[in-house]
Amino acid sequence: REQQDRARAMMGRGFDPAMFDSPEIRFNILENLVGQRVLQLQARKQKLVTSEAQLQQIILQVPAFQVDGKFSHDRYVAALASQNMNPAMFEARLMQELLSQPLQEAIALGGFSAQGAVQRYLAIVEQQREVAVAQLPLEGFLGQVKADEAALRAHYEATAASYQTPEQVKLEYALLTADALMAQMAVGAEEVKQFYNEHQKDYTQDEERQAAHILLNLKPDAKAEDKAAVQKKAEALLAQVKQAPAKFAEIASKESQDPGSAANGGDLGLFGRGMMVKPFEDAAFGMKVGEIVGPVQSDFGFHIIKLTAVKEKRVRGFDEVKSQIEQDLKRQKAAKKFGELAEKFGHLVYEQADTLEPVAKELQIEVKTSPLLTRVQVQAMAMNNAKFVQAVFAPEALQSKRNTEAVEIGPNAMMSARVVEHKPAAARPFEEVRVEVARDLTRKLASAAAAKSGAEKLALLQAGKDAGVKFDRAVTLTRQQRLPGFSEAAVQQIFRADPAKLPAFVGAPLDQGGFGLYRVSAVKEAPAAEATKLKANGERLSDQAGRELFNAYLGALKERAEVKINQKNLEKK
Repeated sequence: REQQDRARAMMGRGFDPAMFDSPEIRFNILENLVGQRVLQLQARKQKLVTSEAQLQQIILQVPAFQVDGKFSHDRYVAALASQNMNPAMFEARLMQELLSQPLQEAIALGGFSAQGAVQRYLAIVEQQREVAVAQLPLEGFLGQVKADEAALRAHYEATAASYQTPEQVKLEYALLTADALMAQMAVGAEEVKQFYNEHQKDYTQDEERQAAHILLNLKPDAKAEDKAAVQKKAEALLAQVKQAPAKFAEIASKESQDPGSAANGGDLGLFGRGMMVKPFEDAAFGMKVGEIVGPVQSDFGFHIIKLTAVKEKRVRGFDEVKSQIEQDLKRQKAAKKFGELAEKFGHLVYEQADTLEPVAKELQIEVKTSPLLTRVQVQAMAMNNAKFVQAVFAPEALQSKRNTEAVEIGPNAMMSARVVEHKPAAARPFEEVRVEVARDLTRKLASAAAAKSGAEKLALLQAGKDAGVKFDRAVTLTRQQRLPGFSEAAVQQIFRADPAKLPAFVGAPLDQGGFGLYRVSAVKEAPAAEATKLKANGERLSDQAGRELFNAYLGALKERAEVKINQKNLEKK
């Protein structure tokens, strides 16, 4: 259930509960759960703990629990309720997840990549090849192939399913959603005002300040002489910008070692308390607009700070947020009402299975009738839910014309339907689809002819002979680049060509049909990577190595643990 809730939250309308009916999916989930459990046991064994303060700090920072950038307890409760959870359940789950996090990070961060390996990786990925293509388009072979009547009929019989009219159903259906229930929810003016008064802190925008800075980097463990040299340079820059305050941005662009802000003249944008390191925050919130102070030392180094603007603390007025509060209260009430009605909806469609009228009358929802729909159209109607399609097209639903089970097709949305008309899939007569059959078979034969001709011409080119083809102008290609006329198969062949034997010729089918011949005329090795690129790619490859290291560690923990799997329960639907 917990895994379903997470998948639903991540996938939204694309969530399909039916995916959890698959033994393969269930096994993967079980593997996940076992992994989490053995990690938690190992974390406890190593006496790793998560404090209440850490837990609360993480919850306060979740955007889904915030209103106007501030934590809202009511939004927190409502968001959890929509996922069938309460704060105690969520916090207990989060505490379990956080318990093993330090252990995971310690191992995953242990991966590393040698600089030589990173250089070789970049040399391979960024190598360029000059390639010209000569295309043998499919259209050039369509006139060369011909299918007689017998071949057409044979192709039709072999691929009859491609020429069927799809199975269709006409439905009566009832849909219960929290969104629809919102229209029935009443929220009084006094209720809205009371909520505003009780949660005014949620509508308070604290003071924010905007500053620019010049940063000179310094490691926290720097030697005293290094610190003195950096501080001396910072003091010189401070004197320079104080003498010419209008040139602060220009000087910051040249001198600041903060790559994130230097390009913007040192501008850091608006920030509130708690968003900057403490020494920087204390300085910025003690300054006047236009004032320049420094050097201010933090864990990053020495800062020279210029305060450029102050946005005063402000409480959003009731009239400004009234509509939002009203909608939020309606949404909360609708979600609660949906929870109350969902069980009743399921019982009614089951207990009076030959009609949807009782559930419609009881819950004040409408029974609608669809036109004839295919499987694809039924799935689209049901928020792309595959389980609903399975329920509608199940043999018992088609034969008995009784209500399907109540299917949860999305968050706070349930649906049941009854088949009132069914048209099975039917083969279309050969005479009706003869033109389509002829088109499909002709293209198939033409593709085979293009591949045969391409292979023959490729053999001539590789033997150093004239193949009677004209190559386009050469283009530069990398392994990760896709250009028109270069299929994935073609790119693979091009980079397998021996660079010591140029020109080299390779061939591959074209994406749109036909065949492509490729002449590799030159290889351009990647230039030596700059230090920043080596570092970035080294970190990425190290992350990958760290994940592999962690997976190996997790596998070892699972092997040592006594894990018993009930295969029958795993396969049970």
